[in-house]
Amino acid sequence: MSSQDAAVFEFIERVDGHASIDALLDDLLQVVAGFGFEHMIYTGLPAGDGSIAPLVKTNRFPEDWWNLYVEGDYARTDAVCQQVFSRVEPFVWDEVDPRLSARDGAARIAGEAAEHGLADGYVVPLFSRDEWLSVMSFGGPDKLLLSPRDRGAINLMAIYTSSVIERRERRQPERGRLTAREREVLLWTSAGKSCWEISVILNVSEQTVRFHTAQIRTKLNASNTTHAVVRALQQGEITLGQLADQLGDIR
Repeated sequence: MSSQDAAVFEFIERVDGHASIDALLDDLLQVVAGFGFEHMIYTGLPAGDGSIAPLVKTNRFPEDWWNLYVEGDYARTDAVCQQVFSRVEPFVWDEVDPRLSARDGAARIAGEAAEHGLADGYVVPLFSRDEWLSVMSFGGPDKLLLSPRDRGAINLMAIYTSSVIERRERRQPERGRLTAREREVLLWTSAGKSCWEISVILNVSEQTVRFHTAQIRTKLNASNTTHAVVRALQQGEITLGQLADQLGDIR
């Protein structure tokens, strides 16, 4: 076994023993430095017009770059980000579909990333309890030369690291993201009511209902109403009993 292989398995053995997520990430970055990485991020990906900012779980990308990425809403144009939506297996950034790289703004984003020490990287799609699609992305300042063995090792570390983060977040659940009125709007929408009908039922303007609907999709990272209902059920924002009651109210 090579020293690099040993470092990977030693990391896996101690992955769940760190006192904090920051300590875990410090350890991870020290090990993946042997593969050419200096930075990483673990995040959900936005659906529709949603922002990536509230979906980030852990972030060790350069702060200046990340601020620029969020402020410019780069996730919509970034070829690496867009590649994940059509490719479920891990990939090196340089393996992105040329058609995505040719889109307006994609080359500029890649160039700006390189200026911030992210010239190349590697993406591992992962399961997340909160987001419909999540990734752990590693980046570094130089061109990567990863063997199949290297990729397998990085995949394994990403899976173990994300698993620890997910378990620890589950022990400390967040408060509900939706307001009481947003839940009410979502339940009526799931029952097949239009924005105008909901506005009459709740005695508010139709514009207000549309605003709440947009807020619901953003908070739940949902691409449409059906997706929002599914994610709200998954996250405990609404219950099957509430849905059944709402459907009963319209019979």
